[in-house]
Amino acid sequence: MPHHFDSPFSRRNILLGGAALAAASALPGCGQGQDQNQVQSGDQDGAQDRIDYDWMNPMDNLEAYFKLTNSLKDRDWVHGWYSGLVFGMLPNNTPDALFGLEGFGLGYTVRQEDGAFASFWKEVGFYKDLRTNEIIETWENPYTGETNKVMHIHNRMVKGVFGTNFRSQAPVGDQAGEMFFKFPNYRASDDPSNPFILNWQTSGDQTSVWLDFRGVVPNLLDPEVWVRESTGELLPVCEMFEYVCNDDDLRNPALDRVKHSGSWIRLAPWLPWQMMGRHEGRLFYRCTTRGLGSLDELPANILAYAEQNYPEYLVNELDEDMPSESSFEVYMKENEPAPT
Repeated sequence: MPHHFDSPFSRRNILLGGAALAAASALPGCGQGQDQNQVQSGDQDGAQDRIDYDWMNPMDNLEAYFKLTNSLKDRDWVHGWYSGLVFGMLPNNTPDALFGLEGFGLGYTVRQEDGAFASFWKEVGFYKDLRTNEIIETWENPYTGETNKVMHIHNRMVKGVFGTNFRSQAPVGDQAGEMFFKFPNYRASDDPSNPFILNWQTSGDQTSVWLDFRGVVPNLLDPEVWVRESTGELLPVCEMFEYVCNDDDLRNPALDRVKHSGSWIRLAPWLPWQMMGRHEGRLFYRCTTRGLGSLDELPANILAYAEQNYPEYLVNELDEDMPSESSFEVYMKENEPAPT
């Protein structure tokens, strides 16, 4: 079963995974449990017609967030899609569009006894040619002049637990003990317990919410061993998510989940397969995200490529006991260090 995020580096799987929806599904740790409340079901006796969320109440935030992004019903399979561009950013230079990125994820949540939500997810993401929009297997690196073999995102399990409090991340290590995960707690930033309170906004008939974080984690790719793949001992990563839905749907007690769209922004080091080593710069991801009714709503080329190369990601099956697996861990399993 999923672990609560109490131990050092337990978020590394999310930070290194690279896909928007899975990253959003496993960020915070579990805090104090509270009673499950008004949004669980619309057919209970005396159920209200419209949920009046208190955005200063962590449990209201938690339940609204999972209703928007996932489902309040246990093991109710949900599917999500994302698509965008990845840019290279060198110091004092205009960002370079390097390739497209499009993929999907699927999974579910399980409510815990203390009211927290355990999230289970698997994901794929495919890099694409900027001009043809076709999925690529090799990439012409404009910075090194080399042709790189592409490794697409394929993570079999990303899991974690959301509760009513964010967890503070333990120090990264002896050489960077001052670095912690920073979870913006927009409306309760002075509360030392760091409650799960997000920045909800309503405009017209639409409600949106942000969830973002900044952190530094140890690099799983030892730069002394993975000389060309590793960008160094530490990985600074910034992830920013936004979700938008219909406000009436969000407040409808008869619904366990709602349609939503959103965006994902990521700042992160070079990918291992780019063979950039300690070359200056980083990557900037800008993607649109959307919840799907089913995987049949995927673009035809994405669905066809997944059917041919990653069919296990099209099936509603997950092993909840499987450990989380990041893209960097997958890379290490499937590759040997490149010759120097």
